Amino acid sequence: MLKNYRVYDADSHVLLSPRMWEDLPDAYTARRPRPLTVGDRDGMGKWDSGWLIDGRMQPHPYGAATQGANRPTSTMAEYGAPADKIGNRDLSDPASRLAGMDRAGIDVQIIFPTTLYANATTDPGFEAALMRAYNRYIGGQCRAAPDRLKWAGLLPLRDVAAGCEAVAEMKDLGASAAVVYGTAGDYMLSHPPFKPVWDELAASGLPLCVHMGMSFPPFERLCQSRLDAHSIGMGLPAVLGFVAVVGHGMMDTYPDLKVAFLEYGAEWLFYMAGRMGHYLPSYRADTTITRIPKDGLSDYLHSGRFFVAPEAEDPLLPLEMELVGDDHVLFGSDFPHGEGRENAAAEILARGDISDTQRAKMLFDNAVKLFGEP
Repeated sequence: MLKNYRVYDADSHVLLSPRMWEDLPDAYTARRPRPLTVGDRDGMGKWDSGWLIDGRMQPHPYGAATQGANRPTSTMAEYGAPADKIGNRDLSDPASRLAGMDRAGIDVQIIFPTTLYANATTDPGFEAALMRAYNRYIGGQCRAAPDRLKWAGLLPLRDVAAGCEAVAEMKDLGASAAVVYGTAGDYMLSHPPFKPVWDELAASGLPLCVHMGMSFPPFERLCQSRLDAHSIGMGLPAVLGFVAVVGHGMMDTYPDLKVAFLEYGAEWLFYMAGRMGHYLPSYRADTTITRIPKDGLSDYLHSGRFFVAPEAEDPLLPLEMELVGDDHVLFGSDFPHGEGRENAAAEILARGDISDTQRAKMLFDNAVKLFGEP
């Protein structure tokens, strides 16, 4: 609790750690991500280590697909990670994470994986194995405090059979949500072959979280700096996810499915709601368009099933609350990522342009609407 406000952090993270693939299937053990250090470190700054995944070093600071993400120096003592921070960052010591939450005044967290899972490999089978190994790890660690440590399970889509199995598995393990990125590689989330996975998810009752990540390879290739990565490679898939979920009728097909867009901010919604809302009426009678939402854009944004997480300092927050309704905005700390701030909840409390009721909804009540009571 923070200044008499309960705080439900709808978007926190754990950092990549070898503990997360200790139970990979034998067929993939040799391909597990491997920590590495660059021999010639000149000019690389702190980005001189990373993970070797299918022949690529991730993250890396130069050239196409540049992005900043956690390195072995964050979670491995032999690579210089501070021993007193590792257990909090990778959840190997849940008590350490809980102590950090107490310091920040956070009552409950939904924990998400590192965004490196967004496009770690082009191999659907290996991707599914990595994702499900992560789910088993995080599910086990959160059992230490299930009333405070909640988690979203990675949902593999490109291996449809594994995706269907993953839904049942994460449900059994106690997940509070499923998480995907803005695309599944080159494919839209609404790609028809993925339908069996979505059918399983809808039947499970778990909400869907579409999280920021560099999931769409053509965007990835454009990024030459970490600023490019956040602005283009990791940010723009939000619009692709929105087109799939709303524009292609997924919210119509699954009328009980709740959806949240996380870590993208919320400014992009003004553009997408405006563009789609502008064209939609004229396309209603066009029989050549086979996938189109049944209702108006505002109907989906105010349906009680669509949620978004603005940044705490976002100057447009009051307008975003008006756009989607103040029952549908979430608070996320993004801890422990670089741009995350332990005082993000305090920033919301300090704002003078939203009401106390809106603060309470954003900090706690709306997350309960999405994820259920802690």
